[in-house]
Amino acid sequence: MVNLMAGGGLQKTAGTLAAADSVAHIAFFMVFGWRAITGNGFRVVQALLALTAMAGIASGTVGWAMIKTGGRGRARQLGMSAVALSTTLAGFLLMMASWTGE
Repeated sequence: MVNLMAGGGLQKTAGTLAAADSVAHIAFFMVFGWRAITGNGFRVVQALLALTAMAGIASGTVGWAMIKTGGRGRARQLGMSAVALSTTLAGFLLMMASWTGE
């Protein structure tokens, strides 16, 4: 079993950020999914944003797994990039939630 704490502060921070991103993406998926189902706003745009939230969840989860099991190699670096992508998507979805809100 690989200890996430053994990799240092950056790995701990990335793991925490991945967990926070997952919570944010679940909330965004629920918001945009609900808007797409109920027909508030542009349904197609809302559905695409809900799919973007699902991509963010996947990116954060895969990134966290790569960081946890990647050691100090290329997999860990790709995991960091995946978590960064997830964070970027969360920021984009936050902007879109306020822009497409009611």
